[in-house]
Amino acid sequence: MTIKELITAALTPVLANSWAVELPKRPTWPATVFEVATEEEKGWCAGARYDQHVVSVFSLAKTVEELEALRPQIVAAMEVIPGYMGSEEEGDSEYEGDPEVYAYFQNFRIRTRTL
Repeated sequence: MTIKELITAALTPVLANSWAVELPKRPTWPATVFEVATEEEKGWCAGARYDQHVVSVFSLAKTVEELEALRPQIVAAMEVIPGYMGSEEEGDSEYEGDPEVYAYFQNFRIRTRTL
């Protein structure tokens, strides 16, 4: 599986309305969207290649309470992804598409082996 397939498989049980990279043209709420930044690890392990991925998950909802309910569920879903290394920064965000929508971001680090 690709890293995006792994993340989609982890987030979809939490919220079926989960998307890679961008929301659909007419989004519904609550929703999650995620982005992945990947960097090859060099010199970490002889004979094997690994990539580190910083995964940014953005939760969007009409209420702060919905965001607060999603936060621990997203953490739990990400923790079971093979190669999960930990959560990093998180905090309030903005969704420019609709000023009535609240947003929250969470960053996670995952290591995968490159075949």
